[in-house]
Amino acid sequence: MRKFVFFLLFLIFSCESETDFEEIHLTEPTMVSIAPDELSIDLLISKWGEEDFGVIIDDVMWYHSELMMLVDSLEIEQVNTTKRKVKISGPIEHWKIDMDTTESKWKYIYFDGTEFLEQDAITMKELLSNN
Repeated sequence: MRKFVFFLLFLIFSCESETDFEEIHLTEPTMVSIAPDELSIDLLISKWGEEDFGVIIDDVMWYHSELMMLVDSLEIEQVNTTKRKVKISGPIEHWKIDMDTTESKWKYIYFDGTEFLEQDAITMKELLSNN
């Protein structure tokens, strides 16, 4: 009986975790930006303190804005989300991202139509500027 209960719980949790993921299907060059949700923001404020958080978030938003203006000028599609769990699908590759398991709370993923590339905002801007 105990094995059956554990098996049943395993099935329930494995099914739940799949449906928790926001699905993003990409077919053309697209920049996907994932920002922290409210819970993550609260944790960052606790970790850094309110004053340091304000300074850090100001820098993060400046680099984010610079990248998004470049993406816009290159006429690349944009997808923005604050979901903690995201599944990104292209024609060949599929990525599952769980923001709870990463130290970085901002992610930038560029899909060129075939492959995915993940970089921070500064590096992504440089890569897109040079190509």
